[in-house]
Amino acid sequence: MTIPCVQRLSFVVAGLSFLQPALTTIQYDNLTLIATALILGSGFNLSKISRMWLAEKSVSTLSHFLSDAKFSTWEMQMLYIMQIQKVYKITEYFYIIDDTLNHHSRFCKWIHGIFILFDHVLGTNVKALCIVILYLSDGGLIKCPLSFRIYYQDTGKVLPWQRRKQLAYQTKYELAIEMLEGIIESGWPHGVVLADSWYGIRPFIKELSRLNLTYVIEIKADLLLKTPCQEPKRTPTGRLTKKQYDLIKVPAFFRSILLFTRCGFSRDIETGKKEKVLYYLKIATVRFNAFPGKYRLVESVDPTKHTTKYLLTNQLTWEATKIISVYSHRWVIEEFFRNAKQLLDMDGVMLRSEQGITLALCLVSWLDFLLHFENHKRSTTGELPQEPVTIPSIICQAQYENLEGFVECMHNDEDFVHRWCEVEKKNVYRKRKKRKELIKIEDSDREELGLDHGIGHFRPPKTITARVHRG
Repeated sequence: MTIPCVQRLSFVVAGLSFLQPALTTIQYDNLTLIATALILGSGFNLSKISRMWLAEKSVSTLSHFLSDAKFSTWEMQMLYIMQIQKVYKITEYFYIIDDTLNHHSRFCKWIHGIFILFDHVLGTNVKALCIVILYLSDGGLIKCPLSFRIYYQDTGKVLPWQRRKQLAYQTKYELAIEMLEGIIESGWPHGVVLADSWYGIRPFIKELSRLNLTYVIEIKADLLLKTPCQEPKRTPTGRLTKKQYDLIKVPAFFRSILLFTRCGFSRDIETGKKEKVLYYLKIATVRFNAFPGKYRLVESVDPTKHTTKYLLTNQLTWEATKIISVYSHRWVIEEFFRNAKQLLDMDGVMLRSEQGITLALCLVSWLDFLLHFENHKRSTTGELPQEPVTIPSIICQAQYENLEGFVECMHNDEDFVHRWCEVEKKNVYRKRKKRKELIKIEDSDREELGLDHGIGHFRPPKTITARVHRG
């Protein structure tokens, strides 16, 4: 049994106030009600949210608000971007691109955006919703999602939730570029783009160059590098060919480089910890067969896990340690995925309309922003700032405040206790459906049932008018 919500969380009501120009008063109340319940542990279950608020809002009311209410999610997202620019003063920007799958098991056919996609973690095809996320970090306390796009697989088959609307297919890298262009047009400065190897492809890198963005991207090991050929290459007629280079795979190229750098943590005199080597790094300025121009390429070997990564950047003056330090900021988006799924129940969204799914994903993004902003305020306000804590800790503090309010209501508010008991009683006593008795409707011959003469073979049955057998 879950503790009910006593009142809306103050930092949620104040933090989401930037959305009021796009919502009516009732819509804003519904939004803060759902947001508070999510933080206090309801999950994206409308029945559970209604029970936590002691049926203050019915399930149908919440469902209508999410899926059918008249408002613009695009307008709310623009207000959200303006709010981030207003509350944060960021000097260094990291734009992190990644995608994640929201898995679903029931009613997948009707939930908006669900396709059969390959999950590289599970190693199999699953029915899931794929979301491409653009995340912001300053390398410290400032972290928040900037935008997202739902990835629609190019199947050519109209699914029931499309409602006869053919969706335009875009690749994941095209969705990422679309978000980056929108952010730059909104007045954001040119930061450093970080992405994993799924985005280390020619079209994506070409678009980043067009936008004049700095980037550090992981690439796959099967790419080919251009190296000077040892002997001049000639045509059959004896003339020099245009391509005076050999192609070599990235791992083979770095095996020829002997100089490497140890990268890790220095020795701590106070605690007595010894220095710890995290990576062995090799670096070179190279040309690729797939990409035009020069690049800085780093080979990073983890001696503990025995894994190797290759990091590409267009900054030719950066050293190996700086490149891997910058790329390490990409991990914050993995933390966002964990918090969104485990703490805010992003995987539990079972809404079937496009607006409902979009608003639910927006709400998860806004709450992640509010939680990090609350942590940022506590850590930077006052003469003696506090040490930053984890996002689960911020949520536990909010749940504890709700627990204190609940105990107070139990002692002083008889009406609150009565309503809580009534709501829980309705949830406890659930009647089973009555078992219906089978009756004999009519005798039919083999031909009327649609059976061929062969055993086990069927043909489409004729229309049968059911009549109750009398006699």
